[in-house]
Order: sequence, then C-alpha cells, then structure tokens
Amino acid sequence: MGTGAQRAPRPRKNRRARVFSDSITWYLFLGGGGAGAVTVLALCDLLFGRWSKRPEHLRPRWAGQLSSGFFMRGYLLAGGALVLGALCLLLDLAHPERFLYVLLYPTFSVLTFGSYVLSATVACAVALGGIALFGTARTPVVLVRALEACAVVFGVSTMAYTGVLLSEIGFVPLWGSPLLPVLFTCSSLSVGAAVALAGAWPSAAETPHLMRALSRADSVLIVVEAVALAAYLAFAALALGQGGAVETLLTGSNAELFWIGFVGAGLAGPLALDAAYAVTRTPSFLAVAVPFVLVGGFFLRYCIVNVQFV
Repeated sequence: MGTGAQRAPRPRKNRRARVFSDSITWYLFLGGGGAGAVTVLALCDLLFGRWSKRPEHLRPRWAGQLSSGFFMRGYLLAGGALVLGALCLLLDLAHPERFLYVLLYPTFSVLTFGSYVLSATVACAVALGGIALFGTARTPVVLVRALEACAVVFGVSTMAYTGVLLSEIGFVPLWGSPLLPVLFTCSSLSVGAAVALAGAWPSAAETPHLMRALSRADSVLIVVEAVALAAYLAFAALALGQGGAVETLLTGSNAELFWIGFVGAGLAGPLALDAAYAVTRTPSFLAVAVPFVLVGGFFLRYCIVNVQFV
C-alpha cells in the first residue's frame, strides 16, 4: 500500500519535538493492559482444565474457586479496555477509516500485524465473555479451549506489539531497544493480573485461595517487570549509547512521574500491599493494590513515550 493509508498513528513534531499525542499513551496502556487481562484469564481456565483431571487432593485449591462470574467480570473489564484503547488509536488518526482499510487490504507491515492481533484479541474477549455469561453447558469444551489458546497467542502478540510500535521508530531515544516490547509485555501482564483481581473482588470472601494465587502471580510479574526495566535501561545506556536519554528519564522534568507514578505506585506499592495481604489475609490491601498497578502501568508508558522532549 503506497498511498500512506497505513501511517497510523501520525508522528508529530510540535511542542518541543513531541512525537505522539496523549491518546497514543492511553492506547498503549489500555490495549496492552486489556490484552494482558485476556491472557491471564485464558491461562487461568486452561490451567484449571489441565488440573481438573487430577485427583482432588492434587488439585490447587484456587482452581476450584474459578467461576463463570469471575470470568464474566474479567472479560468485561478486559474487553472494555481493549475497545477503549482502539478508540484512542482511532482518535489519533487524521482519517479513522484507515484502520478498516488496513483490515480489508492487508500488507506485510507492523501496522497490519498490530491491527489484526488487536482485533482478534477483542474478538476472543467477546466470545469468551459471552460463553461465561450465557454458560458453557452447550459449548463444546474443545471449542472453549481453542478460543482460550487463541486468546493467549493473540493477547501476547498485542502486548508485544505495543512495544514494537514504538521500537519501529528509531529516531526517538529509548524507543529503538529490542527490550522495549519485553518491558511492555511484562507490564501488561502485571496490569492483566490486577484486572483479574478486580474481577475476583466481588466474591473475595468466598474465593480466598483464588485471591491469594492472583496476588502471588502479580507479585512475581511485578518483580519480573522490575528486572526487565533494569535490563532495558542498562542495555540502552551501555549497548545503544543512550546514556543521556536514560538520565533524562530518571532525572528530567518527568522524573517525579517516573519515580512516584511508576516505581512507587506501580512497583514498590503493590509489592508491599501484596506482602501485607499475604500476612493478614485482609482483602482491602488488594483493593488498594489494583489501582496502584494500573496507575504504574500508565505512567510507565507516559514517561517512555515523552522522554524525548522532557
């Protein structure tokens, strides 16, 4: 397609070399987080299906507390985030119909790949949410498992794409690192686990083992995200020669947003709250941890997207 119909989103060079509008930051956050939630939810049921064949005394107790209500709420939140993310992307386009054009006339490009995996992830979320809402009695198990496997594949692809979208633009500091998609994927999975916790919250009193399992999973993902962040910054400074950009991210005018909004609210805060929950078994700690993770996920993307003009 040589007509420029795939140039979405449009780079911008106004406002001190700012490249993208805030709607793209919201797209990266909502699209990645929604895909992370779909992946976490699908994996929960796929693992439950595997363990359900084992003797009862060998099954993890959290697996027996999965319910249609948990999946219905989780897929509703995940699907809503994905749709809102897609709308943010469309708002940034000069001609929103280009998104449909890309779907109808695909080419071998990163944008085409991203458009398809995002659409497929939304479709999986809608289908699995509908099955949870209307019941699975008449739905063949093999079909449910196939949809969940597709949800994992498309969800991971969408999470990685939110990083690839930026890494394809090499002229912006810190965007060209091959570790950026890894960092965004880890962050999206952490956000996805938090969304799953929000879906489990209404029945927290009846599902303590599920809440505990999701809390532990989110703690592990946050630690992995912190390691990915350290590797990303070290690689940028030492291998890519972008020490100045790293310094700008850590000490520039948006440094407070990075340290407080992301490191504090998105990493340290949830880890402390998860630890407090593990000791006290008080669900209110997780109720606070969920928005902290979401805030951190947003500010990570905001700081990375805007590092070139701070």
